Amino acid sequence: MARFLRRVRDREGADRGFYMVWMALTLVTLTAFAGLGLEFSRWNNISNRIQKAADAAALGGAVFMPENVGNVAFTTAKSVASKNGFTHGTNGVAITTVAGALPNQLKVTISVPTNNPWGQIVNYGSTTITRSAVAEYQLPQNLGSPENVYGNDPESSLTQPQFWGNLFGPSSSKNKGDAVQGAGPSASSSLCNADNCASSINKDYSANGYFYGIDVPAGATGALNVEVFDPAFVHVGDRCGDGDANAQNSLNQAATLTAIQIPGYSGSITPAVRYASAGSSAFCTGDQYYADGSNTANPWTIWTLREPDVTTWEPSNNPIVCQAEFPGVYPERANDLPNGAIDATRLKTLLQQSTDYPGTNPARTFASFFRQWVQLCSVANPVQGTYFLQVQTATKIAGTATPNGGGSNRYSIRVGLGANFSSTNNLRLYGNSTMGIYANATGADTRFYLTRVLPGEAGHTLILNFFDTGDASQPGAIAVLPPPDSNVSGGAFANCEYTQPPGNSTGPPWGTFIATGSGCQISGVSSSSSPGPSYNGQWVMFQVPIPETYDCDDTDPLGCWTRLRFTYPVGTSVNDTTTWMAFMLGDPVRLIQ
Repeated sequence: MARFLRRVRDREGADRGFYMVWMALTLVTLTAFAGLGLEFSRWNNISNRIQKAADAAALGGAVFMPENVGNVAFTTAKSVASKNGFTHGTNGVAITTVAGALPNQLKVTISVPTNNPWGQIVNYGSTTITRSAVAEYQLPQNLGSPENVYGNDPESSLTQPQFWGNLFGPSSSKNKGDAVQGAGPSASSSLCNADNCASSINKDYSANGYFYGIDVPAGATGALNVEVFDPAFVHVGDRCGDGDANAQNSLNQAATLTAIQIPGYSGSITPAVRYASAGSSAFCTGDQYYADGSNTANPWTIWTLREPDVTTWEPSNNPIVCQAEFPGVYPERANDLPNGAIDATRLKTLLQQSTDYPGTNPARTFASFFRQWVQLCSVANPVQGTYFLQVQTATKIAGTATPNGGGSNRYSIRVGLGANFSSTNNLRLYGNSTMGIYANATGADTRFYLTRVLPGEAGHTLILNFFDTGDASQPGAIAVLPPPDSNVSGGAFANCEYTQPPGNSTGPPWGTFIATGSGCQISGVSSSSSPGPSYNGQWVMFQVPIPETYDCDDTDPLGCWTRLRFTYPVGTSVNDTTTWMAFMLGDPVRLIQ
């Protein structure tokens, strides 16, 4: 019995030891799980802070893509992250910034090491938390040109897109086609007789005029040279004498000169060709004087080259590289005034003068800028980025006078590296979101470069605004065509809508959206009110859905360019001054991941 009792007591003591060990292990496990729970909550809080910092950094840096990747976009992203509590290289924080899948995307990754007070219980003393964000910047739409020439080059048979750049003086009637520079603040109320003229004030008017982007790639060598063909207003008539006997006589007189009679004349093109009066001449820019209202002056044109800035949305405040100004010239009138005497020989006299034409800054002879390529500016060591060429009226570089000109100045622009103005110089020149053009198209089917739509814009909606289209002798049709290198099904956009001209409207929307015809096309486009609505002085808006699966070759400078097709009956004469605008719906900068 005594032996049995000893065995029972020994077993109870052993059980008590087991329970103590079991309780100890359970307590450690429960404590570890509780600690991990606390750590998990802390990790979530830190992760949320890191994610918000990564989001803010990506959004802050993306607005500088793709032009300023290394020197601005990446450093700005890291600076924004630092302001949100995470500084690269401090306390083990690592921030990486790389371009996204597309050149207008920025990816920011933030990695933060953190100690785990409770995790040390189970030998999990530290954790690295990593979060990423990708932001996309919607660039302003490129318009009108994928190459280094904007508009016709009359000295080259290879560059004839059949349009010129266009700029009105502020005393020109808006319904003649320039929504941005026509009917300026000092113009009479009768000149604002078109869409968006609330209380006879042109709400589309911008004293800043038009901007052209000039993309300079990395590694560009040689001076950046910016040239404009026929940069000054010189009245010759829309079709250079066709229907304007005085302009025709004046040009005919100029064409009788020989090269040796014109100071500084150079090149293989003879004066007889350069100064030809026929509207079909490649040199006919079509500058046209408008004696609107009480106007007594010719348009005064200012050209300004501006340096690249940190963004492409507001170029008007970019630093100025150089400026040039050109007074308007009405060569048929004495002293350039419309109330002077007709002088058919004055253009000839102006071309022969060896003194500088008054008012040009820098000083130039008349022959050096009339129907000639003129170098406006040369940048010795251009930086990578987007320079902007601005053209405007109603401002002078020197003096206090503000010309109140009426008329249209037509021109072309080209950019080169050194003496290389060929397409192989890798420079890109285009209208920046808005452009004014004078189409002098011939033929029944004419296609213009419209705007570039990149793969990152798949699923978005392209908005196109066209002002005062359809100035042709017969009604025609307009279609928006997808890029030839894109994968758009059937080679045509689907589900497009547009607004028919409702008559003068005081602001957008310009009318009710209705479906276009198949192929994103509208027909019956004409300046006449019969048989359909008149497009004269009217805004028309297109909505073009970009397919979700849209893709194109954005590595090719000529890739991803939509086109605008004008179709008119054979033999139709097209001389159309118009204004185009383009943008994508949605926020210009957004998170996509």
